Amino acid sequence: MVTAWKQAHMSVYLVTREGQELGTFKTSKIEKGLRTGFFRLSDLGWREASGWQGLFEIAGSAHAAASPSGAAVMNSPGVNPDGFHSHAAPMANARAVARVVVPPTLIEELADTRPWVRFISVAMGIGCALMIPACLLLAVDEVRSLTAICLFATLLLLYPAMKLSNYASSIASLAKSQSLADLARALTEQHRFWRFCGIMLLFLVCLGLLLCVGSFFVTRVH
Repeated sequence: MVTAWKQAHMSVYLVTREGQELGTFKTSKIEKGLRTGFFRLSDLGWREASGWQGLFEIAGSAHAAASPSGAAVMNSPGVNPDGFHSHAAPMANARAVARVVVPPTLIEELADTRPWVRFISVAMGIGCALMIPACLLLAVDEVRSLTAICLFATLLLLYPAMKLSNYASSIASLAKSQSLADLARALTEQHRFWRFCGIMLLFLVCLGLLLCVGSFFVTRVH
């Protein structure tokens, strides 16, 4: 049974979108693509053993129904899981599902955070803009070490500013489309922002530890 599950999980499908081939992908890649918004619910997958299927069905309707969003999709009016086996029906059904997947209360909660997210991203962008002239002045004065530090700090501030800006834009798109793909894009940008913050925190902790150890040995020597 375990072997059969692994074979099914690693099945390769030809994925198409509105008649255009996107390439061949394993089931695990399809599942990840649906979560991140790379794939759409209207995309179709084909393999010789099963024919045409909607990506939602390929990823596993049982797994999706276990989650709140998946249950909402499977219980939505007019959605017939068996309809995904045809080529045309999944397109219309998936488009209808995409409009009702995201609960309005969730969109409202995310929309409430958008002004603050945009404010922080703009403030960080202004900070980057102010740091660039400082880097140029240091470069003119040939203070290489400080110039490098200034450029490094500017880049560190620019990346999270871009992620927050993309997050705010995705929330705005989500409020208009109410689609699962826009929700996935917003959460992906949020994930990248917090991952960057976590990496920077680990870097600062390691740097602090190195400074503490270094100062300890320096005081011992003297």
